[in-house]
Amino acid sequence: MKTSILKYNVLFRKEDKYFIADVPSLGISDFGKTLEEAKKNVEQAIEIHIEGLVKTHTEVPSPDASDDVYFSQASVKAPKNATFIY
Repeated sequence: MKTSILKYNVLFRKEDKYFIADVPSLGISDFGKTLEEAKKNVEQAIEIHIEGLVKTHTEVPSPDASDDVYFSQASVKAPKNATFIY
């Protein structure tokens, strides 16, 4: 069986004491105490997820097409009466 290398974009963010790793195109996430641990854990989660899709004869989402990924934050003014979820 031929093995393919699939590339999926992963978004990392710090939440309290943990790093959260989200894979938007697969709808999965994982975490770790360090960035490296979160990366290792999410790579394992991706592999397990894809194996599950294959076993259930479900199509595997296409890898993310571009290596040109940019991430930024936008600062906006919030209305004074806005309620936030934390």
